[in-house]
Amino acid sequence: MSTYWYEHDPIRLVIEKKAMQERYPRFTLRKLDDGRLAWLGTLTSNTGNQYLIALLYPHNFPNSPPEVYPIDPAIEVVDVGGRRYKHQYADGHLCLYYPADRTFGANSTAATVVTVAAAWFFSYEYWLRSGKREWPGVEVD
Repeated sequence: MSTYWYEHDPIRLVIEKKAMQERYPRFTLRKLDDGRLAWLGTLTSNTGNQYLIALLYPHNFPNSPPEVYPIDPAIEVVDVGGRRYKHQYADGHLCLYYPADRTFGANSTAATVVTVAAAWFFSYEYWLRSGKREWPGVEVD
């Protein structure tokens, strides 16, 4: 018996592929050694900076949303005091939403998550321009 979501729900995988093809056709889908699926592709910010990212599906997708990891350039969001900033987790994946706000539901696709990641990079660049003092938008402690 399979333990991978995409083998249990091949129709969902078709939906994921279609959504990504429509919105992010240059991203490629890969199967990792541990069986998880990941999209790899480049986002270009509104300032022209490019960010190679990996979007990894968790084993329990769609009950949990995919995670986005910046690959190149490697990004570690730390404040001016060297403390990890609250918009990136310790393993490096981006903090794209406040879990209690239910931004992502079981019907959200990888394309939705990539779009939110693009907004994260906009905020990241704004934060850098502010001297690492101000992250735009509403924040949660």
